[in-house]
Amino acid sequence: MRSLLVLAVLAAPAYARPGWELHVPERVELVAGAGGTLPVAIAVDRGQTISKDAGVILDLAPEGVTVTKRRLGRGDAVDPDADAPRFAVPLRADAAGDFTVKLHLRFWLCGAKACRPVDARRTVAVAVKAP
Repeated sequence: MRSLLVLAVLAAPAYARPGWELHVPERVELVAGAGGTLPVAIAVDRGQTISKDAGVILDLAPEGVTVTKRRLGRGDAVDPDADAPRFAVPLRADAAGDFTVKLHLRFWLCGAKACRPVDARRTVAVAVKAP
């Protein structure tokens, strides 16, 4: 019983403090025929870093809007050498309506002694108005 308690205590911090946040707007507004930008930023807690040896992969699945690239890596970031890269994803829509962009982000989060994989998914609503 005591060993189970020790395991529960050791495992708790990993779930209670993920060490990172993904900053993505819930909604982006565009005008049909004009472009816009979807900002995507990763923030890490003090003492955490994103591995520069492993990839940072951002996959995009747009529905009703177009993106220049469906898969972005660290080299596509606004600040590729930063400890926590940011992306400015160009969006374009030709027709008015309500659409979505699904994001799938993968990277390795490192602490003082070890790294762990992070897998995050978000959906962003895109409202496109007529010109």
